[in-house]
Amino acid sequence: MDLRRDIDAILSARCTEDAWQPYISALRKAGFAQVIYFSHRIIRAANKEVVDEALELSTLPDALIEQIVAEDLMFHLPMLRWIIRSHGSSGWNWMIERQRNGSLSGPELRCLTLFKRYGMTAGIALSLSDRVPRTRGGILLVGRTGTTQDAIDALWQEHYADIELLSVVLHQRLASLPYRDPPQRLTSRQREALELTGIGFSTAEIAERLEVSAPTVEKHLRLARQNLGARTTTQAVLMATRRRQIYVDHGEPCRIPKAAGAARDTWAYRGFPGAAGNRSKA
Repeated sequence: MDLRRDIDAILSARCTEDAWQPYISALRKAGFAQVIYFSHRIIRAANKEVVDEALELSTLPDALIEQIVAEDLMFHLPMLRWIIRSHGSSGWNWMIERQRNGSLSGPELRCLTLFKRYGMTAGIALSLSDRVPRTRGGILLVGRTGTTQDAIDALWQEHYADIELLSVVLHQRLASLPYRDPPQRLTSRQREALELTGIGFSTAEIAERLEVSAPTVEKHLRLARQNLGARTTTQAVLMATRRRQIYVDHGEPCRIPKAAGAARDTWAYRGFPGAAGNRSKA
């Protein structure tokens, strides 16, 4: 593992998958065949926590992910309960011990069975819950097929300092990057309309600046709200800002590759409003 090179690659990334690829490459070189990353942005209102959005990245086989999603097991992955409630790292022995004493839930047991079916029986859980404000995150590192927990623990002892540092860098970088993916696209006009709204322009002023009619501006704002899943234009501005779809340097190379004949570039972000459904396979 070339830590300096890997950190530089992650920090230089301008899209989520550009940061993800050097990370998983480094982990594979260290002996971890599969990697799962997740983060949930948390909003606290009236002493209650609400998951605003979540991001999940994985190198798991497609067939396994499809089963997990189909059976609504995304929140019952191995060691996920430990990651949410703990800090630091732990081997899968924590989970195996709870399986023995009968304290795993039915969905957790089912998910563990699916992992075992694919030869994934040992790994490391790393909690990142205290690394980004109002964001809970964690990483599951899974050993190669047939690897014992003792062997995984030995790998972790050898590489844990570098992996923990690299994981924190990835987690903090992902918190500020857009995701290049077809859903939730904003066109250039939608971005411009939101940006001008955000700095106080009225619909009429935006129409004059963009040299279009006021109804056209209202259409761009309406479509932007729909694409973002926002209820109001104010919420759309906040969501697009947080997802780095607006107020971003136009020189940044984070663009969806333009197909032949495509009219305009678009920007996109990966969000998970529900417990299952959207996913990313790298």
